Amino acid sequence: TMIGRGTGVTAAVCLLGCVGCSRSGTTERFAQNGIVVSRVVAAAPVAAGTPSEAAVAVYLTIANEGDAPDTLVAVESPAAARAQVHGEMPSGGMTMMMPVAAVPVAGHEVVRLAPGGLHVMLEGLARRVAAGDTIPLVLVLRRAGRLRVRALVVRYADLQQALGVASAAPVQVPSLRLARSDGGVFDLADERGKVIVVFFGYTHCPDLCPLTLADFAWARRRLGARADRVRFVFVTVDPGRDSPAAAMAYARQFDSSFLGLSGDSAALARVEQAFHVASWVTRDSVGNVLVAHSASVFVVGRDGALARVIPHSEVSVDEITAAVTDALGA
Repeated sequence: TMIGRGTGVTAAVCLLGCVGCSRSGTTERFAQNGIVVSRVVAAAPVAAGTPSEAAVAVYLTIANEGDAPDTLVAVESPAAARAQVHGEMPSGGMTMMMPVAAVPVAGHEVVRLAPGGLHVMLEGLARRVAAGDTIPLVLVLRRAGRLRVRALVVRYADLQQALGVASAAPVQVPSLRLARSDGGVFDLADERGKVIVVFFGYTHCPDLCPLTLADFAWARRRLGARADRVRFVFVTVDPGRDSPAAAMAYARQFDSSFLGLSGDSAALARVEQAFHVASWVTRDSVGNVLVAHSASVFVVGRDGALARVIPHSEVSVDEITAAVTDALGA
């Protein structure tokens, strides 16, 4: 996955105020007109480089606490020459970054800009940064207006924890409820005692999704008789084109035991939020549908707790088999 790494400004130039903000490390919250932004985090560079050539990715969570929908239409930063929202898209076996014109945030919805999906890309930074520094940003929202925030710079090793998706304690996964092709509902709470392996994708994906499901199929074969205690699940992020029947048919091309799930946009948003997954679906200038999505594999243990998240860069038959084997235990 291509995530920007670079250098930027020191904390000395980051003395921007905010409306209704409170500070406590990565729990800092910025609020304005019903929009609350939290967990604004950037990763410190892992390699040296000139600031003018450097780029860094910023991740954050936007919560709309009101009824009226809003839209993130632009991002600005005095610390960088350019600031844009980018989405990551698989292309030719690689994950490419593409600018995103707008990010809708429906009423009472939470949108996460997270590794593997949407993020703010800052390019042409002014000075170097290190862990503990902050970077100023202005989020421009269509309804809420200009919201000043600041990103806390952390080490790459601490990024997942800073984003709230890693902990020394097991992470209990909220209920995953989505429609099956037979008209029923798949509920993760009903699967206790089994290991559940989850991947988010879409049926029109040219490479990343079929490769991952092919890895699922090989891993299932390697598990042998233990595979009876494992459920492999494909969840679409493209409900406009992927009905429950289409998602199921796609998944079962790889193995007849695989489940493919879909649902309406609201249901899928809840599931993505529970798994800290980011995705977006848009169209280019000639009407082609473009989809980007997080590409991690999630392994849920027999107790319903998240046992392992395998990053896209580490997904392989060996890693999936090992993670499932560990989750199965004795």
